[in-house]
Amino acid sequence: MRESICYTCASMREVVTPKGSRFLLCQLSQTDPAFSKYPLQPVVRCDGYRPSATNESESVQGRNA
Repeated sequence: MRESICYTCASMREVVTPKGSRFLLCQLSQTDPAFSKYPLQPVVRCDGYRPSATNESESVQGRNA
């Protein structure tokens, strides 16, 4: 299975229930109904995708290495 781009998106927040279930919450869904609150995984393309700051710094370090 392909890795979901949600894992590296600045708008994603991981939600873990008391029973240990894990969901990826798209925070864009709070202001734009075009985005699903809990998108089906894996997501390979998304118009709202923005790389997280952590992911961007890792990419820059990798290019400079």
